[in-house]
Amino acid sequence: MAHTESSFTGNYGTRIVYDVWTPDGPPRAALVLSHGLGEHARRYDHVIKRLTDLGLVVYAPDHRGHGRSGGKRVLLKDWSDFTDDLQRLFGIVAQEQPGLDRYLLGHSMGGAIALSYALDHQSELAGLILSGPAVDVTSGTPAAVVALGKIIGRFAPSLPVQSLDPNLVSRDAAVVARYRADPLVHHGKVPAGIARGLVVNSETLPARLSGLHLPLLLLHGGEDGLANVNGSRLIAGEAGSVDLTYHEYPGLFHEIFNEPEQEKVLDDVTSWLAARLR
Repeated sequence: MAHTESSFTGNYGTRIVYDVWTPDGPPRAALVLSHGLGEHARRYDHVIKRLTDLGLVVYAPDHRGHGRSGGKRVLLKDWSDFTDDLQRLFGIVAQEQPGLDRYLLGHSMGGAIALSYALDHQSELAGLILSGPAVDVTSGTPAAVVALGKIIGRFAPSLPVQSLDPNLVSRDAAVVARYRADPLVHHGKVPAGIARGLVVNSETLPARLSGLHLPLLLLHGGEDGLANVNGSRLIAGEAGSVDLTYHEYPGLFHEIFNEPEQEKVLDDVTSWLAARLR
């Protein structure tokens, strides 16, 4: 497969860096990959290899404030900044890959972004894949604390509010060690602006999920300690998609693509896609 790195300009003049991975033969479809909170797209090289082997051309951006992209680290002013960036990238995909079906895959926060985008752009997509989507982010938190958090996130978006435990990323100690040592991963606390964005987005979903009709593949680790599995259960129960597949993997942690059972998970993804590619 061939690899190129490019960029475009997003909201507020922010430079968004993205990779394009092209299969050796003629592409069968295009897929955009939306990574999770604090990480970056190059942590998915092994996932992308499986996708290009299937014949997909893959576009993988670093979200604003993440990895190689511009912007203050993990700072978010408005949730729509993320989805606007995806819209610009899909515009590039449409220009560069005319006539190809387009898929969207999102993990964790990237899954929440992908779901939000897909709900507004269903006619542009052939299918949606969500891995551990961060859409149940307030379970067990008192309503008053959630309300206060949203206020802080609006007026002090860069304020650090919550730490994430790297040991919950994967049961594979080598994966956790690489995560801890990766200079492109944000290792500080989650800022209030992104926390607010996740909460506000999650609050809109129950009323909107019945309107989702895309072919949908849902994947979630049963022991995910970073993105509540009840979020995927909610989507599976409320989405209007007739073509809906849900895999919940007992015992797996948050990054199911980086667990010891990753090949089984990737087999499920590629089998689902292969059955739907034209």
